[in-house]
Amino acid sequence: MTRSDYPVLFVISEISAFFVLLLFFTLRAEMPGVHSTLVGVQWGLFILSPVIHFLFLRFFSQWSSLVQFAKFCMISFSNLVIDFGILNLLIYYSGVAEGVLYSVFKAVSFILANVNGYAWNKFWTFQSNGAEGWMNQLVRFFVVVGVGLVINVAVATYVVAEFGGSGGSISSTVWANIGAAVSLLITLFWNFFGLKYLVFEKKS
Repeated sequence: MTRSDYPVLFVISEISAFFVLLLFFTLRAEMPGVHSTLVGVQWGLFILSPVIHFLFLRFFSQWSSLVQFAKFCMISFSNLVIDFGILNLLIYYSGVAEGVLYSVFKAVSFILANVNGYAWNKFWTFQSNGAEGWMNQLVRFFVVVGVGLVINVAVATYVVAEFGGSGGSISSTVWANIGAAVSLLITLFWNFFGLKYLVFEKKS
């Protein structure tokens, strides 16, 4: 862990804090107790988030082989809250949490989250700063993200279609987020290995 990591950590942590608050704002009807608690500490979250990110990376810096993965995990968390935040913002304003439009919303949120992830992973996690071969790298990125998008949307849509319409005490909005969580977990591994070995692989 170096001094150059500090400003990156700060920006990533503030982005994550903002989208966490956005997420709970859009879900306040589903989780009124959690939202009420966050309202009282929302500004504190912008202070607490950088501290948590710093301690997380500082802990994993004890093992040099895990620093890269720790950075990827922090960026993946920011991707997660961006993904969920944008998804729920679209659901909140449209009132639609299932069907074809939900799949479109999920695709939009996934793509925007991955644009965030691409930039940070390229220049910080994998430090692929060279301009040589950038076009090939960009093509490989879109191939990896394209496959991840298909996996992500397909899994989320399947979970919502299979379980979301079964009734019960769980609302369609909650099922929409369960579907998003399952799909994000699966694509997490695809994204890491795809970016590391297919997009940002360093040539010897």
